[in-house]
Amino acid sequence: MGVPKFYRWISERYPCLSEVVKEHQIPEFDNLYLDMNGIIHQCSHPNDDDVHFRISDDKIFADIFHYLEVLFRIIKPRKVFFMAVDGVAPRAKMNQQRGRRFRAAKEAEDKIKKALEKGESLPTEARFDSNCITPGTEFMARLHEHLKYFVNVKISSDKSWQGVTIYLSGHETPGEGEHKIMEFIRSEKGKPDHDPNVRHCLYGLDADLIMLGLTSHESHFSLLREEVRFGGKKTQRVCAPEETTFHLLHLSLMREYVDYEFSALKDKISFKYDIERIIDDWILMGFLVGNDFIPHLPHLHINHDALPLLYRTYMTVLPELGGYINENGHLNLPRFEKYLIKLSDFDREHFSEVFVDLKWFESKVGNKYLNEAAGIAAEEAKNYKQKKLKGQENSMCLAALDKTEEEVVASKSVIEDEPEDDDLFETEFRQYKRTYYMTKMGVEIVSDDFLADQAECYVQAIQWILHYYYHGVQSWSWYYPYHYAPYLSDIRNISELKIHFELGKPFMPFEQLLAVLPAASKDLLPRCYQHLMTSEESPIIEYYPPDFKTDLNGKQQEWEAVVLIPFIDETQLLQAMESCNKYLREEEKKRNRHSECLMYWFDQDAGFKYPSPWPEKFPSLEKCRARYKIISLDAWHVDVSHNKITKIDQKALYFCGFPTLKHIKHKFFLKKSGVQVFQQSSRGENMMLEILVDDDSDELQIENVASLVLGKSVFVNWPHLEEARVVAVSDGETKLVES
Repeated sequence: MGVPKFYRWISERYPCLSEVVKEHQIPEFDNLYLDMNGIIHQCSHPNDDDVHFRISDDKIFADIFHYLEVLFRIIKPRKVFFMAVDGVAPRAKMNQQRGRRFRAAKEAEDKIKKALEKGESLPTEARFDSNCITPGTEFMARLHEHLKYFVNVKISSDKSWQGVTIYLSGHETPGEGEHKIMEFIRSEKGKPDHDPNVRHCLYGLDADLIMLGLTSHESHFSLLREEVRFGGKKTQRVCAPEETTFHLLHLSLMREYVDYEFSALKDKISFKYDIERIIDDWILMGFLVGNDFIPHLPHLHINHDALPLLYRTYMTVLPELGGYINENGHLNLPRFEKYLIKLSDFDREHFSEVFVDLKWFESKVGNKYLNEAAGIAAEEAKNYKQKKLKGQENSMCLAALDKTEEEVVASKSVIEDEPEDDDLFETEFRQYKRTYYMTKMGVEIVSDDFLADQAECYVQAIQWILHYYYHGVQSWSWYYPYHYAPYLSDIRNISELKIHFELGKPFMPFEQLLAVLPAASKDLLPRCYQHLMTSEESPIIEYYPPDFKTDLNGKQQEWEAVVLIPFIDETQLLQAMESCNKYLREEEKKRNRHSECLMYWFDQDAGFKYPSPWPEKFPSLEKCRARYKIISLDAWHVDVSHNKITKIDQKALYFCGFPTLKHIKHKFFLKKSGVQVFQQSSRGENMMLEILVDDDSDELQIENVASLVLGKSVFVNWPHLEEARVVAVSDGETKLVES
């Protein structure tokens, strides 16, 4: 996703969520799932700032193998090991992929240019183009063959791999890696003999894995990821797994923290308080502050306390709703609308601050604000910008001052046309939002129909995302058709909307490559398509601008900026490719397909020779003892109506190594405490836990405590309990030691 800054924010809000992995106290897991693309990126281009860095394919593959071995050794799954590589994505995801790949190519080009201008001499070998980590490229085809080889080698030679069922869902199997994993989990949950106490561990770097894990409503679910060091323009990670500190984030604790966050509702709602339903609504609120499929709502940023605002609003409005908003992945539109209406107060509160500035500005420039030509007004705007406004408000509040005199007069007439009984604030507020739509989206008239379309598109997007996370892809072809989202206060009259999705079918790999790659990465495509990205005669040349603008749109880091490139027209794209397809070579045709997931297991009686995919670098396997079968593409599909909540076995709810807050008396409260998280002090509120101790002075005498625990095994570091032996007891004045 992920959700920008979300992982850091929840780690600060709920400080006990994660624990550093120590090999002597790792919980016993049944299933280990790997979202592979993070590993592939990490092992192939660990530092994009180093223009001198070069790496060979065999080094990349060997490093990936090593990383997989380390992760398997850390977690030691008992039943299932699932490796999922990103296949072709839904169209909704492709727009983000397209923006990322265009930006990556431009940044690489700029860095090389700067290095050459400094007189640096660069290696003659071609640099690794990270855009090749896209389904259908030669690199991904080679990687897939090497991963199959690696699995066969490990099953044949490593006893710890021989009692486990191993799945490899490669780049040819459609779907994002983490969503293919969730498809498998949903399928397993639907089986009559499903064990509700299966212990899951999901490795990956995206913050949205937290959301995905919680949608499963499984009690024993943890996320494994490398420690990240925040600071600078991107988070920094160490490459070698031996040098990496790993963290386990326990969703069992996350569930309990969410329960605490909204516990005040228990006495305020007339319907049953259900933590599973609260978690579903919490997931929905998370999607409102940002995700991979739609732009963020104006001014609603995580680092500007958007999430506490969403939570406070939810707790205010839920008692009036009569039920929950997110019903197992289905939006209850009337309730969602009431929540958004209450939340839209934020738009007015935000504008009220800007409104004061506008009035100050108008008092300084007088009639120039509406009547003078653009040149003079723009100079006033420039001076004012330096004094008063900041960030996104500059572009919106002052956009009118960059227009021609005719446009300014037209804006004035729009204001004058407002009904007389409307107060000045509301009139200016509407004009403020109109300026946003006109400057950001390029519309000339912000009509009621336009705003209704904006509202419908946004709500449709939220429903598509909920389906995607709870039920899988409900439409391969749907996507959000704008670079910007509407204002909260304009998302209204939605309760009667009829939302329907056509499933369609996923792109073929080469179709996705042409849809997401910039012309700078044209060599990753078969030669017969490359002219479509570069020739002036190409019917789709408009989709490959050599240069493009980005818009921070209220964000701080360049990598967060909106990449302003046109959306691909699917029909145009496929028509343009049609005449080229006949020139594909046989080897290329084999890459341009969808294929199934592979399931492997150990067979002592097998003993065939498995050839090496690269004999010069990796030896063939003389006695392969692995068997496999093909899992059909729809084998794990679960119908929307059959997706069930796990029934938790309360008798076996607690397992060693899976932390819970339930076994020690404590109180909780929110407080700004500056807790150290990821080498920095937290800025927002922290959910503090305070253990309650019975105030019995006799029992707490040092002699009494020592007689109870000295020389005995106890559990320490609650809630991440680990066994320890007490060798001394001290009250600060007296110290008793084990004899």
